[in-house]
Amino acid sequence: MQRQYKLETYRWPDGERFCHLLDMETGLPHQHSLLYVTAQVRNRGLSLAAMQSAFNAIHALLIHFRKEQIAVEQRFAQNLYLTPVECDYVRRAAQTHMGPESKAQSNVVQLAAGKRGYKPPVKTVASATAYIRLTEIANYLRWLAIDLGGTTISQEHFFEIERMQANILRLRPSVRSLALDPERSAWSAEDDSLLHEIITPGSPRNPFKTLGTQIRNYLAIQIMRVTGKRKGELLNIQARDIDARRQQLNIVRRPDSKLDPRLDQPRVKTREHTIAITPEGIQLYQDYLACRRKVPGASKHPYLLVNHKSGPTQGQPMSKGALEEIFRTIKQVEPRLAHLHPHLLRHHFNEKLSEQFDRRPGGG
Repeated sequence: MQRQYKLETYRWPDGERFCHLLDMETGLPHQHSLLYVTAQVRNRGLSLAAMQSAFNAIHALLIHFRKEQIAVEQRFAQNLYLTPVECDYVRRAAQTHMGPESKAQSNVVQLAAGKRGYKPPVKTVASATAYIRLTEIANYLRWLAIDLGGTTISQEHFFEIERMQANILRLRPSVRSLALDPERSAWSAEDDSLLHEIITPGSPRNPFKTLGTQIRNYLAIQIMRVTGKRKGELLNIQARDIDARRQQLNIVRRPDSKLDPRLDQPRVKTREHTIAITPEGIQLYQDYLACRRKVPGASKHPYLLVNHKSGPTQGQPMSKGALEEIFRTIKQVEPRLAHLHPHLLRHHFNEKLSEQFDRRPGGG
């Protein structure tokens, strides 16, 4: 897929994060997608990730329209909508990978490339990604058709728009829920023991080099294991949110914080609340603070977990990508934990909590 647009993410002076599709030929944002995301995503209070997801879906659609020379704005202005066949082509476009891996794959020499009529395989995205893209594309095309049609849209035209949207939604792939897959959602006591063996600071099996990084990673995973916190809640924790004297952790909402230098700011999805921490957890927190004070740049912001690796981001708050890299590294060194992911630890916490309630008098 040839790119004409690129997704740009930025932060406004008031701390709000936003993004848009930049037209690389004109240097201006793509207007219709900007209006749609502003009205339908941003103004509903959804996250930056939701806005990025919407723009990425529309980007795949724009690339398809350009390749097939479909002037969709002109057609919609004339109340001419996508046919079922064209909707199926949109489905194929939504399934096509647009990332660097796809570009790299196109440079690989295929053994059958010398044969007449040969076409190299097209790298596709996961079913869940295609599902999200097609949902967003269907909603965007409905919004665009109504917006461009204006006062010329009759009741019959409106039904045609609804049919176009429904055609695209019907083409979405089925997505198997992780919660319904016991092989991937199960977390046994053996798994938990194995994870503890690997991430314990000083363990000979610990794949992370420095003691400070080992303590940070151990603290991050223990918070998720013991409290059931999501990634966003974990990465949003500031050092002052943990009260060592009262042995408690405060989960605080900080949308569009000016103190957070991360463009993709971690968000707290729940209401603000306080949870208890064990004495062992408080000691681990204090051990990490001692390591954190030695990291250059860490004192410039209040967030607890920071990057330890030397470089331009050293001392900055840990990103979502850095947290996911911890889990990837653990799975690489221990194949038996190939099913490990942050949300699985949350499932494990909820199961343990349910067991505790069931054991109480009158429970279960």
